[in-house]
Amino acid sequence: MTTWQIDRLDASPEQAGPDASEVPLKWAHDARTGEPRYIHDDEVVEHRCICVCPACQLNLTPVMPGQPLRVRPTAHFRHPPGAQKDACTIVAARLAATHLLQEQGFIDLPRRTMSRTATGFSGQGYEVWVEAPAERGMIGSARLLDHATAELTLDDGRTLLVDLTGRRDAADGPDGQAMVTISLSDPDLAMLSPEDIRARLRILPDIRWCSHWQDRTLAARGDEEAARAAHDALDEWDATDEADFRSRLTSDLDEATAQRWRRETLLHREVKAILERARRIATPGLEVSARREPPDEFLGEWETDTLRMTWFSPPKKLELTDVQLEQRLGRIVPDVIATLDGSNISTVGITDTWVNDDFEEEVEDTFSLPWPTTVLVEVTVTHGIDAEKLQRIRQLNIATLEIDLSKLGGRLNREALSDLVVNQTLGKRWVHHPIFSIKQQRLDAALDAHPVTRRYKERLFELMRPHWLALPVSDWTVRYLEAVTTFHDANVRIRKARRHHGDGPEPTLLGVHSDEWAQIMEAASALSAHGLPGADDPFLLDDSGLIARLLSIQHNRGVGYDVRTGYQVLNAIMQSGKHNKRWDSLYAIAVKAYELETHFTGEQASKYKAWRQTLIDRINAGDEAYLRPATFDTLLCALFPKMAEGTGRGYGSLAEQI
Repeated sequence: MTTWQIDRLDASPEQAGPDASEVPLKWAHDARTGEPRYIHDDEVVEHRCICVCPACQLNLTPVMPGQPLRVRPTAHFRHPPGAQKDACTIVAARLAATHLLQEQGFIDLPRRTMSRTATGFSGQGYEVWVEAPAERGMIGSARLLDHATAELTLDDGRTLLVDLTGRRDAADGPDGQAMVTISLSDPDLAMLSPEDIRARLRILPDIRWCSHWQDRTLAARGDEEAARAAHDALDEWDATDEADFRSRLTSDLDEATAQRWRRETLLHREVKAILERARRIATPGLEVSARREPPDEFLGEWETDTLRMTWFSPPKKLELTDVQLEQRLGRIVPDVIATLDGSNISTVGITDTWVNDDFEEEVEDTFSLPWPTTVLVEVTVTHGIDAEKLQRIRQLNIATLEIDLSKLGGRLNREALSDLVVNQTLGKRWVHHPIFSIKQQRLDAALDAHPVTRRYKERLFELMRPHWLALPVSDWTVRYLEAVTTFHDANVRIRKARRHHGDGPEPTLLGVHSDEWAQIMEAASALSAHGLPGADDPFLLDDSGLIARLLSIQHNRGVGYDVRTGYQVLNAIMQSGKHNKRWDSLYAIAVKAYELETHFTGEQASKYKAWRQTLIDRINAGDEAYLRPATFDTLLCALFPKMAEGTGRGYGSLAEQI
């Protein structure tokens, strides 16, 4: 079989264009040798060959062979009269081009490019391009399989199909075989000389791949790279992930919410994986601020300085020892629980003071507070930490860091997320930290001691003095004790509710910003205006402070204590350690003044008698551990008149001993 033979004559002949029949046929097939013959070849001119049409196989007659200068008419091969020519001119030209391509010995093949796409669970497509490089293929043999397809066998044994129409689509090649498409359908090719065809083959028209030897390999590589792109974009979700995710959901969850939760679940999992690998996390500095505004009474008539103090510490990188994902902790399930060694972490910071936004001074801490060993990490995507969860975090009093990805904008890939978690502080904030409350108290105390605040208090005291003095001191003592009782009773009820509130928000204890506390402070200021200072002292007002204990003995019930009787409070007092004995003389005076002993059982009376006798003995021995300062004696005589006789004599005080 020669290179000039069409193997599959059953293939449908290509229909020539409307002008093809007018194009002179200058190529024929040598029936004896199988070689292509050009009209001016010596074999044709000298009648040493039998020429047939390579398409229709009819005998051809050479007309004016060997006369290349003749133009009209020009030299050509003529079909028998009445012959149906179809695509004879094009097929002949393609045969000649294929033969001459083999003579050239090579074909320059373009690179093979392929696009592959993976779809993330978000619906986003991730397109990648893969390619096989361009190459020059050395041609071992060439043949025309049908009117439109040639087959080249390369020196390395590979076969390449060549579609000569230029019309095949880029993905229309036969499975498992390599095919390119070249546009060799111009009827004018049939008129070209061998030199002209060779010149055209050296600058082939665009060759396009229909299929490539490496298509399956390229597709596999492209699929892998596209999947990796989805993975890197944090948008990969397989069947196992979905099954595990669905096992935790209720059946009535809408798809939009489920999709959002998928995204958050993936991000939580990735942050945990990052922390497990890196074992460290960059955190922003801690910051606590406190302000003092001028009282409303001063607006427009006195100085209106605003006082502000801010404590802050520098950002830190925390070294982690353990990382857990979504483990229940009390009544919350944090995204990540990280454990660390806080012993070497410094919390030394700086406190800046500003008056009316004018810098006043900067003070550096002289010591470091302990850093907690547990840090919670909350990753928020669309919804931040709500008030209920924040309250529960504060009740646990565990350092909690929020990473808010919604503030970053755009798509976040795996590499960027890793850099953010490990090295950056962008989008991070401390939702809670045990140091916050400690520093807040110290800033509040510092603000209270600041000259600006002291001037406010002094001026406000003078403004309010006429109002406070308008009522007798006895009215203010009653108001004070009622306000203290109301405040502590409310907190006892709140503590009870906390133990039985279920999964709802935990009730919040009354604090120094409550209305109840404000009533205590007003009464304390009024008592001070009447010459009875000290009623606002924290020692007196603590839940188990002096006033709450004396009220419990007076009313024979717990005030500030979740107990039913005064003796139960007294029993707690009697069991206190040796460093808490200096106020015991006041409790003994109260027991006598309010006849609490009449409510004792025999056993309780015996226990109290022994405790009282020890107290008397230690006071009489001058044991300073049992002697109270007389700081509050005058105030207590006014608050508890029935105790005035015993207290006023200075019994058990450092000023006078009995």
